[in-house]
Formats: sequence, structure tokens, C-alpha cells
Amino acid sequence: MQDGFTIFWQNNNRARALFDDLVARIHRNAYDDDYLAVLDAYQAESPDSAHFYILAAHYLTAHGAYDAALPLAERAYRLRPVGYAIWNLLAEIYEHLGRPLDALTMRGYSYGIYKTPEPRIDDLPPELLNEGLNRLSVAMSEGKVAPVLTCRAVIEDGQLSFRDDLFVGEELPLTMPEGSARFWVGCYGENRFLSEKGFMLEELRRSARFKNCGHHDFVLDLQKAREVRGTTEIDVPEGREALIAIAGTELSQELSFQTETVDDHTYLGKWAFSYFRLSEKTTLHVDESAPYVLGTPILLGHSPRRKKLVLNILVDGLSWPVMRTRFTEYMPRIAEFFSRGVIFDDHFSTSEFTYPALAAIETGRYPTHTQVFSEEDSHELPLGMTTLSECMKDLGYYCAAPMASGYSMYCGAMRGYDRIVATSWDLPAFDGAERTIRHLEAFGETDQFLFLHVMDVHPYAAKGFKFATSVETRLPLARRLLGAQGTEASVRLPNFEIYRAQFLEGARYVDRSVGVLLDYIRTHYDEDEYIVNLYSDHGVSIFSPNADGAVDIMGPYSTGASWMMRGAGVPAAGVVNELTSSVDIYAALGHLCGFPVAPDVDSNLPAVFGGREREAVYSISRYPGQTLKVAVRSKTHTLRLETDEVVAKDGTVDLGGAYPDIFPRAHEAEPGHAVDSEELRAFFYPRTREFLREVASNAETWA
Repeated sequence: MQDGFTIFWQNNNRARALFDDLVARIHRNAYDDDYLAVLDAYQAESPDSAHFYILAAHYLTAHGAYDAALPLAERAYRLRPVGYAIWNLLAEIYEHLGRPLDALTMRGYSYGIYKTPEPRIDDLPPELLNEGLNRLSVAMSEGKVAPVLTCRAVIEDGQLSFRDDLFVGEELPLTMPEGSARFWVGCYGENRFLSEKGFMLEELRRSARFKNCGHHDFVLDLQKAREVRGTTEIDVPEGREALIAIAGTELSQELSFQTETVDDHTYLGKWAFSYFRLSEKTTLHVDESAPYVLGTPILLGHSPRRKKLVLNILVDGLSWPVMRTRFTEYMPRIAEFFSRGVIFDDHFSTSEFTYPALAAIETGRYPTHTQVFSEEDSHELPLGMTTLSECMKDLGYYCAAPMASGYSMYCGAMRGYDRIVATSWDLPAFDGAERTIRHLEAFGETDQFLFLHVMDVHPYAAKGFKFATSVETRLPLARRLLGAQGTEASVRLPNFEIYRAQFLEGARYVDRSVGVLLDYIRTHYDEDEYIVNLYSDHGVSIFSPNADGAVDIMGPYSTGASWMMRGAGVPAAGVVNELTSSVDIYAALGHLCGFPVAPDVDSNLPAVFGGREREAVYSISRYPGQTLKVAVRSKTHTLRLETDEVVAKDGTVDLGGAYPDIFPRAHEAEPGHAVDSEELRAFFYPRTREFLREVASNAETWA
């Protein structure tokens, strides 16, 4: 792989030659003793690699040993869960082992990205048809906008076909932790007629209007729930009370309640959850002609082992290098609140955009370990990767997201929440703050772990975008029109004044609304009863001071992120100049809340909380079809690397010949400022190689 500290990366040419030999033998169907001899040699060169396990499993499947092949293929999938070779190998194995749903999921992943082979359902048992179609729909759709589907699998005229749609009035076909119900998707509503959103969505869900824009601000209510029919009994522990959410599937479904003291009825709305407080064993009944939906009961009560409130606030795109000198001016309420806690001044995201970055935060693992990197892919994280919400649920918290996007739901990073109120795009702070306060009041008799995602500062290309009126009215015409034709992705927007003004106005909006929420918390909770954790998933490019107009998506403005905490156990340290990564949020919450942090996570407990300071932080841009870009930062220097080759659809790239540069942090990526020494290479090269180990292809391809 490498030669000391002189050459950054050397491919293993012998392993590559052996791999090519084995692939050629697969194409010839030559699974003989010579194949095994070459395989043994390849294992010696590339042990515990995804390619070795795939090649070994191919030999076993060729000889009909599917039971023996399965653990090898699943180990390969655990190492690299994205790719044509592993998906279709697992599909074949699952088919032979009588696991048609798992096989169909793998075929769906393959067809969704590679458009081959076409999935088939004609051998699916009738009782598995609906589940199979739903799993196939997720597998073939983009991973970023749950519960919206870019490819809904349906049977029309006896044939498998696909259309735009979303999951609603049904459960998400996702793998859940043991004992957990799946998410059931309803329509969110407060202080309105119960069924109106359900009727509206039933008509619009497959329309071009909803596909193109309607889902942006349509709010959905996902709750851990199950469909039932007829009569159901709910037991409430003696001396306790519980809340339960119940939704209908038709207009005005009559629901009767019977207890020792109550015998009455009410009406449910179509796809709309309503809440009921129970204090004793309760019998529910609805006419069996249509199902109704029972949420997981929420037991009321506090525990001294928990905080009354742990609140995570994700301010999407809030670049700390931008805000560092502007914080008290544009976000005075938030600045004042966290001045009595910890504000991390040297904090970096793992990625330049939300999809991989949010999964990294929720798992405490780098994107190279979650393998969440492409919005086209929707594979699920293994259940062994325990998420933040699962950890908090295990502690007994009621876990809810009063406002969230569809990001990270299909991949499983949000699977521990009891409730997620989601929309695909429109996440204004004023709505989220008010919704969170209402949630605190409604569920104040529980210990709550809440997630709030706001996007007021997130930039968008000018063409077709409506900027804030206060931005439009203040800019002179020439600067108002600059960038009007821009259609760049948000991570590549240039440093035009209109983008910068929109960002700063959004910061004011966030401060105004979140400030009200923080005031509410200070008024209603003692300091030792809450933890508030505000952070961003990435930064922005629009403040990068590049004179040539080039956009540096790995630069400090794009990957420099925000992180601040206040509350129980958080020292009043103010601004802390400690190097931190967004994956460290996981370990910090584990320390403050008391859940165990697995030893294999990448998360590090900051020194300010009693841990150890990091030596380096890692940011990566791993977008298929683009070059791989990496920034590894110490307190004084940054290693920057960009490959010549583009990232493949499976997330790998050939690192052979890649040559990084090292810069002083103050002159990162500036021409003429690269520095070199054996000491710097000895620090950066081994760390960067290890970080990229699961990304490197060794120039091995299955073609």
C-alpha cells in the first residue's frame, strides 16, 4: 500500500493481478483447485477484504454450498455494503436459501443504481407480495427524502411497474431494533380538521405537482405504531398513566373506549394521529371493516437517572468560520445562552453535505465506516451500529423529532425515535421552535430526547429561488441580479453577495426563533434538568475568499461546522479552542447522559468533558462521478488530497499515485504555501491511509 513516508499510497500490484485472474476464472466458470490456489494467494495479499469474501463466496455458490457462502458474503456486505457485485451475489444466495424478501431487496439496490438486472416478483409468495413491493420501492429509491419514493413498485395489469409516490397510511418497510414497531406514516396536523390532510394527500400523492414541489412543505407524522382490527386491549401498569396515539384509516372511524369507569366513543381521522390519556386497562373497539393504528404507549413519569430534556438542534449549514466573528451580532440570543456552556471554536464536519454527515453524527462513525455517501443509495445501517436515538431510548427517554427532514430515515440512522414529524425540504426555525415548545408542553410528564432540524441559513442556487424579502429590498440591482442564472449545487455556490446576505439573514431568523425556545427552556427547567446541544452538519462555500472564483468544498468555510452545549454536566467554559469532529457529539452525549459508547466508534470524548484532545479531524467528499477529496487537520497543519480518478458508484476510488499536499492551517490550499517534512508526513500519512482504507479500490474492478 505504501513505502514508509516517502510515497503516500502504493497499490498492491500482486493483489490486483490475482484479483483479475480470479474474476477471469469467474467469467469462465472455472471454479477448480487452481481457483482455490489463486484465492489463497489473494487472501494472503488482501486479508479481511470485501473482495476476498466475495471471491470465496463465489466459489462456494458455484458448488452449491449456499449455507457456507452466506457468512462470507454477509461479511463482505458489512465491509462494503454498496456495489453491484455484492448485491447480486447476496441476492443469489438468499434466493437459494428461501429468503425471497432479502433477495428482492438486493436486486432493488442493484437496479436502482446500475439499472440491471431487472427485479422479478413472479416467484414471491402471495402473502409476501405487499412487503416485497414495499421493500423493493425503498431499495430502488433515493435515500434522502423518506417517506417520499422516487420509484414505487406496483402491480399493474399483472406486470411490475414503477411510479412516483410516497409511503402514507402504511408502515415504512425498514429493519427495526428488536421489540420495536415500525414507523407508520400519517399526516401531521394541529388544531385542524382531522381528515383534511389525508384527503388532500390521497389526491395529490402521485401527481407531477406533488413530485416536483408539493412534498417540500407537506408535513408527515411518522410514529412507531401497528395496524389492528376490531377489539384491542391496552394494559397500563398499576399506579401509572400512559399516552397513546391512535390514527384512523378512513373518515370518521368510530372508536369506542371501555374501562371500569368509562364507556364512550370518539371518531378518528384518516391518517391522522390523535392522543388519549389512559390510567387503567382499556378496551378499544372499531368496526372490523377497516383497520386502525395504535401507537406504542408512552408511559408517563420522570427518573432521577435521566434529564427531563435533552434537545439536539441541527442548524443545517451553519458554518462556524463564518459565524465566529459575527456570532454576537447575528445570533445574540443563542450566543448569550451558550456562553454559559461550551462553544467549540475548532470544529469540523465529516462531509460537505447533509446525507453522509447526519448519519455520521447519529452513529458516531465516519462516512467511511457507515458507508453512507450517495443519495442514490438507500441501504440500511446494520443494527449493530447503535444510533443516538436508540441509545437514548434504551435509557428510557421518549424520543421524538418535532421537525426533521427525510434524511437518514431510509438508512436507519433515525430508527430509535418514537416519533418523527418530517417534511422533505421546508424546515423554518420559527415553525420548528413553536412546534418544539408545544411538544415540550404536551409530553412534559416524560423525560424527552428531542431533535430539531432547521434550514434557514442553508444556501440555494439563485435561479428559481425566492430570497428573503429583506435581502431583496436592500441590495442594489447589479448585486441583486448577480448569480441569477446559477444552478450549482449548494456546496459549490460562489461567494456572491446575495448568497452571503441570505445566509446572514437566515442566521437572524434562527436566532429570533430558537432564542424564544431557549428562553422557554430557561424559564421552565432548572439548569441540572436539561442539556441543549446545537450543531451543524457542514458549512458553506459562499464565504470562501477565493479570488479566482473557485469553490473549495473541503475548505474551512465548507467543512468548518458549529457545535455548542449547555446544561447538566456541561462546564461553563465558554469558547474552547479544542479540535473536534462532528462524530464527537455521540461520545459527548454518552458521557453526559450515561449511555455506553461502543469501543469501535470514531467518536472521541473532548478534553473539556474529561476525555482527551484529538490529534486530527477528517473531512471527506466521496460523491460518485466526482474526484475524491479529503482534508485531514491537526491544530497546526492540514493535509489535502484530491484523486485523479473519480469515485465509482460503489464508493471506491483508485488511490494509486495520489499525492497529497500539506499546508499550514492559516494558508490551507493556497498556492505557494505547501510545506513538506518527514515529521509532517510521519504524522499525516499513516492516519490518512487508515481513514481511507475502506475507500481504496486498489484498481480492482469487476468489469
